[in-house]
Amino acid sequence: MFLLDDILMLPLKLPVAGFNWIMKQVQTMANEELLNDQPWKERLIELQMMLEVGDINEEDYTREEAVVFQALRDIRARKEQMARDAAAARGVEEPESGIGIYTGYGER
Repeated sequence: MFLLDDILMLPLKLPVAGFNWIMKQVQTMANEELLNDQPWKERLIELQMMLEVGDINEEDYTREEAVVFQALRDIRARKEQMARDAAAARGVEEPESGIGIYTGYGER
C-alpha cells in the first residue's frame, strides 16, 4: 500500500523535493559568501599598497580600513554564532567566557 501511495504522490512530492534542494544550495552558497573573509583581507592589502604608492591619502586609508575591519569583525561574529548554534544543537555546553578550544590536554 505504501509503494502505491508513493507512486501516486510522486507528481506532488518531486517538485517540492526539487525546490527544497535548490533552496539548500542557495543557503549553502549564501553562507559561504557571508563567511568568506578572503576578499576583505585582499582589500586591506590593496589599500596598504595604494597608501604606499600615494594613490590615496592617510585620511582615506583610515576610513576604508575601518570599513574593512568592521566587515572582518562581522564575519568573525557570524562564524562564532554558527559555532555556538552547532554546539547547542549537539547539546554541548558552552563556557561562559565564550568559545573555548579543547586541545585534549588537562581538565576540561
